[in-house]
Amino acid sequence: MELLEIFKQIPMPILLLAVVVLLVVTLVIGYQYLKQKGLEGIRNDVYQLIRVAEHKYNGSAEGKRKLKWVVSQARLLLPKWLQLILTETALEKIIDKWFKGVKDLLDDGKVNNSVRE
Repeated sequence: MELLEIFKQIPMPILLLAVVVLLVVTLVIGYQYLKQKGLEGIRNDVYQLIRVAEHKYNGSAEGKRKLKWVVSQARLLLPKWLQLILTETALEKIIDKWFKGVKDLLDDGKVNNSVRE
């Protein structure tokens, strides 16, 4: 409750400015991380994790378990500040989309949405 009282004492324009500044700083740091690592570098790390999961969990009914393991391991590769921002659910959706792309590529050598679920 004390924190809420402190926020009530700060004028709205200043509070709004502080939120905008924090948002901009977060976006700039995120951009720098992506630029440094590169989307392809991040994707390659995830692909390596997918390969490990394929060997670790051999059963055909292990798909969800593989995905959960890859997501948990990929999350550990992210910087701490990005782990706070990017939820596990959002990361799971991204990785699942990449995984479907890999399956599509492997079925006929092309990314053409020809893979069957």
